[in-house]
Amino acid sequence: MKNITAFLDQIEKQHRSVACWVYSENDSYTEIDGGGILSISKLRSTLDHHLHIVVKPIESTSLDAHLLLPEISMVVPVQFINGKVSSFTDLNTA
Repeated sequence: MKNITAFLDQIEKQHRSVACWVYSENDSYTEIDGGGILSISKLRSTLDHHLHIVVKPIESTSLDAHLLLPEISMVVPVQFINGKVSSFTDLNTA
């Protein structure tokens, strides 16, 4: 697990945008408005409005999907398939 600020700083240094999904209902996530793609600066402001956000850097080979939990400022690597978090992955990779 990693702190959200450190995680976002890491992605921002790589000059990447991220695909984002927000929790909707029934353990499912939907793409955030605008096609789901946000800059890191927009994602930072979005964190104030959602309790669970799944992000995946665009064109990333080294970073998988991560669940951002703003209430506790933590990032957890996850397997994200068809709009659902199917499992948590190796916590040492975040």
